[in-house]
Amino acid sequence: MPSLETALMTHAGLVMDASALDAATLNGDFDEARFLAMTVAGAAGDAGFPGIAQAAAHLAVALGPMGLPPGITFGPYLVLLADALDEADPRHACHARGS
Repeated sequence: MPSLETALMTHAGLVMDASALDAATLNGDFDEARFLAMTVAGAAGDAGFPGIAQAAAHLAVALGPMGLPPGITFGPYLVLLADALDEADPRHACHARGS
């Protein structure tokens, strides 16, 4: 099990990538958003954050194939990713243990 410091740093990196992903969607750069969604999915899975990995993978699918505009509304998938990031925040585990 990683230390709390490692978990916090890893989670912070995922939050930063998700923030960049959100900015890319706002700028209409959907290929960058797709790339970042897959990056977050892989990194989260490798780091032991399965909820984040699943939410990011679903967002990548919702954004559709490279080079095309999204075929469906992807906004709810951004919300699911944000919720997964919040739920996986290692600080929540500290508070639950009373630390």
